[in-house]
Amino acid sequence: MSSRRLILAYFVLVLVAMTWVSWYACVTPSISSLAEYKGKGLNVIGGYVTVCSEPWGLATMFDAYFGFLAFWLYVAWREQSITARLSWFVALMLLGNFAIAGYALLCLFQAKGETDLGKVFFTRKVA
Repeated sequence: MSSRRLILAYFVLVLVAMTWVSWYACVTPSISSLAEYKGKGLNVIGGYVTVCSEPWGLATMFDAYFGFLAFWLYVAWREQSITARLSWFVALMLLGNFAIAGYALLCLFQAKGETDLGKVFFTRKVA
């Protein structure tokens, strides 16, 4: 399968999944309230479970992680080593926009003095 078809299939999947999760969030009643969670001291995992138990929370998570995956496709294109590609995948899935900002800053730092952002962001790294 060509790269063009894979990218096309990915974005079709994103549209279908986002349409479904948005519909689900619209027709499913909310099952929690802030008062219900007061004093529970939810941690990151507990917070994630709580957010995903809400229809719009689940829709937001779908939206965010499809965005992280789309950014990773760019990173995978730009980076040449499997190690870098896998490391950035893990970072993006765990840290989200923190990793995106870190990657952009790293690109800018590595291209010292370059003023053409096209060259900074759209030049593949040499192996």
